[in-house]
Amino acid sequence: MDIPRRTTRRELPVVLALAALLLLFSAAARAEPYSNVASFWALGMGARPLAMGDAFVGLADDENALLRNQAGLAWGDGLSVLSAVEVRPYTASYGHVSACLENFGLSLHYFDFGEVPQMDEFGNAIGTFSYRNYGLVIGTGVVAANPPFLPRMPLADCVAFGLSVKLSVIDTLDAGDGHGFATDFSLLFRLDDPWFRAPYLTRLAFGVQVKNLLAKPIRYTSGHHERWLKEAAVGSAIEITDSIIASLQVTSADTVHLGVEWSPVPGLALRGGLKREGLWLWSLGAGLEFGRFTFNYALVFHPHLRSQHRGAVRLSW
Repeated sequence: MDIPRRTTRRELPVVLALAALLLLFSAAARAEPYSNVASFWALGMGARPLAMGDAFVGLADDENALLRNQAGLAWGDGLSVLSAVEVRPYTASYGHVSACLENFGLSLHYFDFGEVPQMDEFGNAIGTFSYRNYGLVIGTGVVAANPPFLPRMPLADCVAFGLSVKLSVIDTLDAGDGHGFATDFSLLFRLDDPWFRAPYLTRLAFGVQVKNLLAKPIRYTSGHHERWLKEAAVGSAIEITDSIIASLQVTSADTVHLGVEWSPVPGLALRGGLKREGLWLWSLGAGLEFGRFTFNYALVFHPHLRSQHRGAVRLSW
């Protein structure tokens, strides 16, 4: 993806003012003290963000921006397809297929809990039933430069706005079938080679995402409905000598995410992450690039559950 131009000393107050505005905007969405079936979207997409502790809102420089920060799609380049699969033995499987062009992305997701034993009122097994979630995401990102009917904004070519619509469908017993949709809004501010750099600082970015700000509740055939969980995330990222990326993210759900990526040689990336979601979770990963193909792998260590493994393949033109 292309990176915007460098900034100047005179524009720094505008940068700081924009950052303050984004922070105020994110505070408008407070996390609610419950979770629901729509939280399957928290599984994210791809393996690269997962290996970096899910600290991606301020980075958003590849196809994973479609779910993590749609504004990053504004700097897409060409056509790319990303597919990821995650299997947790004896529990569930998850995966997606995504395609992105410049300014636009589309993704299909699934979560399969497998066959669940069905019991009668006396606790006797009478068969099994399945539980699956399906999701569709359509997103776009647009650079703020030359907005129609408005004067050109300072640093407009360094600022992008993002929007996505998520559709969620639950497929299980008839009374448990349901569907609903929600919209995410995001902003991303990115600078290449900022004026205040030390010789080693090659990128600076800051992003905000507000999830499910506008939504239709998930309604079931039984008449029950659930609201989507509203949440805001603020993140930042820096790149050092074009080979090391460090990212930080905090959310209104009181989670903290840290990630790092190191590319010691072209075509190889080593990653690590740490996140706090009620407890601390460590993650590791790597990426290998061969021409048009890129393979990414992520491993998340959980202190009480089985480790989480995810692989992703990317093909670009």
